[in-house]
Amino acid sequence: MMMDAEGRFGQGAGAWAHYNRMPLGRIRGEVTWHNLARHLPAVTDSARPPCILDVGGGSGELALRLVQHGYRVWLSDCAPAMLALAQQAAVDLPADVCARLTLCEMAADDAARSFAPGFFDAITCHTLIEYLPDPCSTLQALTGLLCAGGLLSVSFVNRHAEVLRQVWSRADPAGALACLEEGAFCATLFDVTGIAYTAEQVSAWLFDLGLTVVDRCGVRIFADYVPRERLDDADFVEALLCLEKAVASRPPYNLVARYVHLLASKAIER
Repeated sequence: MMMDAEGRFGQGAGAWAHYNRMPLGRIRGEVTWHNLARHLPAVTDSARPPCILDVGGGSGELALRLVQHGYRVWLSDCAPAMLALAQQAAVDLPADVCARLTLCEMAADDAARSFAPGFFDAITCHTLIEYLPDPCSTLQALTGLLCAGGLLSVSFVNRHAEVLRQVWSRADPAGALACLEEGAFCATLFDVTGIAYTAEQVSAWLFDLGLTVVDRCGVRIFADYVPRERLDDADFVEALLCLEKAVASRPPYNLVARYVHLLASKAIER
């Protein structure tokens, strides 16, 4: 990730944490957890919980949830401001829960040099690869950190949805055409350019790395298209969240979700 992008993510840390508390951010987090939780390894021994690496985990919403469910979590991010927000939020956790969380200031590509091969039972890499210069190489490095049978959870901006968004939300057919051909988009919260991928592209990378996609989900299928004033209605948001969870794994709806969420398992060596 370019240094300029790293700086912009750091500058936007507060806005990111605020966004995650708002309806669209909350729906994103809740549906992501809904997709992920059923594939995580069980916590059968509290003294030796499964180890999870949350790569580019930002202000720590997912990592904090994981430690509260009994996992040992390493939260890595390249932006110190993001980690500071995660550390601040962790203060409210019980001491034994907080002890299961380790914060690591590092870029995604540094993880392979910081941990032993096969160390992690699961790795989460959410809304990150679209901002990396060589996402396939990063995914390869992360796969090496997974134990046999380990889970890799990857979510990213869906190119199909971004094409629709350019027309629906921005009335920009030219932008939609450019995204259709090249995948380029701008993350407005951070003013950072990224590349939106298709599920087929990333699934092919994972297959070449020896991973089997066990679930293909969508995150925010409808939420981005409802009138924004409806998101001020708490009852409406709860009903919408129930709907989003119900169709997250159902085609054709999940094919046009704002985010693709792939869950893949590393082969068990024989």
